[in-house]
Amino acid sequence: MILQSRPLRVSTMLALLLTASACAASRTPSEAAPVSSSPRSPADSARADTVRGFTLYHSGSTSDVRTTPKGGAYLAGGGTDIQPGMQWLLGQGGTQAGGAFGDVVVLRSSGSNGYHTMLMDMGAHSVRSFVIFSREGAERPEIAEAIRNAEVVFIAGGDQSTYETRWRGTSLQREVNARITAGYPVGGTSAGLAVLGEHVYSALNESSTSAKVLPSPYDASVTLSRSLFTLPVLRNVITDSHFAVRDRMGRLLVFLARLQQDGAATAPRALAVDEKSAVGVNADGIATVFGPGNGAYLVSVDTTATRTCKANTPLDLSPVDVQLVGSGSTFDLGRWSAPTARRYTLTARSGVVTSSDGHIY
Repeated sequence: MILQSRPLRVSTMLALLLTASACAASRTPSEAAPVSSSPRSPADSARADTVRGFTLYHSGSTSDVRTTPKGGAYLAGGGTDIQPGMQWLLGQGGTQAGGAFGDVVVLRSSGSNGYHTMLMDMGAHSVRSFVIFSREGAERPEIAEAIRNAEVVFIAGGDQSTYETRWRGTSLQREVNARITAGYPVGGTSAGLAVLGEHVYSALNESSTSAKVLPSPYDASVTLSRSLFTLPVLRNVITDSHFAVRDRMGRLLVFLARLQQDGAATAPRALAVDEKSAVGVNADGIATVFGPGNGAYLVSVDTTATRTCKANTPLDLSPVDVQLVGSGSTFDLGRWSAPTARRYTLTARSGVVTSSDGHIY
């Protein structure tokens, strides 16, 4: 039968997004990260002024530090933040003498300072969260300077369409990419994960669900774009989050089929991370799975796959290779090799997804 998707939560950020379209009201926030009701850290500065398109929250030192970074990417599937994974991310930014970490910049379009207490308790030198409300905010020199001096950049969850529309082509995008080129790590959770792949599900309209798009792969909810941030370890990869919990395998197959059908990739790959799971990828592509969730799904389609992908016609796609990597396991993302993974094959026929071992997830 066609995969059914779980009910989705409706964004309530109307006060901050007065220009949002009516269809955006039905878009699902991708994350369950801390929100504005989170208590402020005792170390927070007293000012959190909204200035020309953003609000800044600052905890910790106002001085700058320098470390030797290890680079890489941290890819979290949403829900509860995985503390060992976040600790790994801080370590990838390098350490000061004595073991303290560097400066962290958190980028988001909603919420406030929800990560500050955790990151400061882990030993961050400082944490700055920028809640960015507009493209003008993403162009502000204060944000560019903070990213330029950050040892770690982390993109919170929320609504990836706001990252796509507010950040693309701005100094924020350029500075984050320059930091990646300089060898510093970038992480993201949920919507923040969604914008890290070379191929991006931008969610510009209402949220895609498996039940909606398997019968019609060109449904208006399927909006795909090229990379916002250029991470070499995620070349030819599209990402997804909250994966098994929100029954997103069907929509991911549609994304892969669309990438092929539209000429964006000949043999696209997907890295889907479940809730309460995260993946830390070193600069050399070696990845570790963190957290108690189902883990990470490596999903790929070869150039020889059989495909029927067109408007108002249920999807046909076969074969689709899946490798499920559980918590505590490692795999080689660059080689797309996971020796300890559970491997199986999916087939989509007339919009119905079946599995070679009887289990979609």
